[in-house]
Amino acid sequence: MTRTKKLFIRYILPLITIILLLVLLGVALFRLSVIQREMHYNSNANMVWVVYYTHLESLRLTDALQKQALDPEAEVDLLFRYQMLLSRLNLLHDGPQARFLDEVGLLDELKTQAVTLHQVEYVLTAGSLNTAQLEHLQHILNEFSTFMLKASGRAMTAQWEELGAGVDMNRNAVLTILFIMVGILLCSLFVSWQLLVALKRSRENERVKQQQLELQKQLEHERKTSELYRSFGAMVSHQFRTPLAIIDASMQRLIRAGERMTSAQVIDRAVKVKAATDRLTYLIERILKADRLLEQVDIQLQQYSLVDVVKKAVAEHSFLTNKRQVDFSVESNTNLHAICDPILVSEIVGNLLSNADKYSPADKTISVYIYKHQQSVCCQIKDQGKGIAQSDLKHIFQRYFRADTVADVTGTGIGLYVVAELAELQGGQVTVSSEEHTGSIFTLCLPSAFN
Repeated sequence: MTRTKKLFIRYILPLITIILLLVLLGVALFRLSVIQREMHYNSNANMVWVVYYTHLESLRLTDALQKQALDPEAEVDLLFRYQMLLSRLNLLHDGPQARFLDEVGLLDELKTQAVTLHQVEYVLTAGSLNTAQLEHLQHILNEFSTFMLKASGRAMTAQWEELGAGVDMNRNAVLTILFIMVGILLCSLFVSWQLLVALKRSRENERVKQQQLELQKQLEHERKTSELYRSFGAMVSHQFRTPLAIIDASMQRLIRAGERMTSAQVIDRAVKVKAATDRLTYLIERILKADRLLEQVDIQLQQYSLVDVVKKAVAEHSFLTNKRQVDFSVESNTNLHAICDPILVSEIVGNLLSNADKYSPADKTISVYIYKHQQSVCCQIKDQGKGIAQSDLKHIFQRYFRADTVADVTGTGIGLYVVAELAELQGGQVTVSSEEHTGSIFTLCLPSAFN
């Protein structure tokens, strides 16, 4: 399937369907409003009502005249009945009634009948009526009744035609709405199908993205593992090679010339082998200790004075290295409590002090400074050692990495990795700044207990 065809099916066709759906809904609503309006308006039904009551009033006036003719003494209010007839007659001259009579050709005759009825008012108001006047009035009313019968018949016929046309129109409208509803149903089904397809496609895309993320994570893990193996191999090849070479050379010397060697020479060789073995044991123990520490770490966060923890760690370090001078200072007038695990903080500070002592000349001072920075409490450890090359700084906290400037010093490259991990577990961070032949500054920052 071409890209244009896919674009049409996925986007343009659903858009056209939605527009068609809206148009059909609009037409359906319009047709329903027309039906509702026609149900509320029926002019011919109103016309039949007016004609009926006008004719009824003319018959009531005729009945009153007959009573007056039969019994001149009878109490009959002819003037009231006459006025009622005129009030109904006036309705025939208004609005839709007049237009209807004009359409059926009776408006002129209605006007003639109205003029005739208005002329008899003086007779009714003159007093008692004689026989000739009564007969004249009855004749006029009979002609008016005949006219009203004709108007009533035409009104009924028009009403029936209107009802029939309304029924036909409503039937056609209902059929139209039914077809529209079928179209709406089909459009809705198509849109629903498109939505389901889009949902399925979205889920497939999410699954593909998830797979890509998993694959990326696996590749990243493989990359880190590969880097870890390379770093570990470099460290082992460098740190283990010298003691193994010493052991191998001493043992080969004993094998080749053991019989000719004096006891002092044998002891000297044995001492060298023992020293090399101790060095290997130390390296292996450091690696195992670091792994056990990270695997078995149990964090107990609490509010604790960073000054007390660091002061204790400095005291322990000074006890082990009597020759090293440590300059300890604290920022004054500041609350230096941190949210931390004091045991882990002591491990971090001890490791940093050990590194500063290991990589600094014996006559140089190590500086320890505790201060508050923004929302953190920090401990800065500064040495005056060999320093770290700028190209090595970004790798200094990686496992088994050792800078080129300290390649001649025994180490595993795992200490700073452990330091960084322990700091991160407590919500803190360890940073470093350094220059070659000048020294390094390691800074441990932990969340402050009092912001």
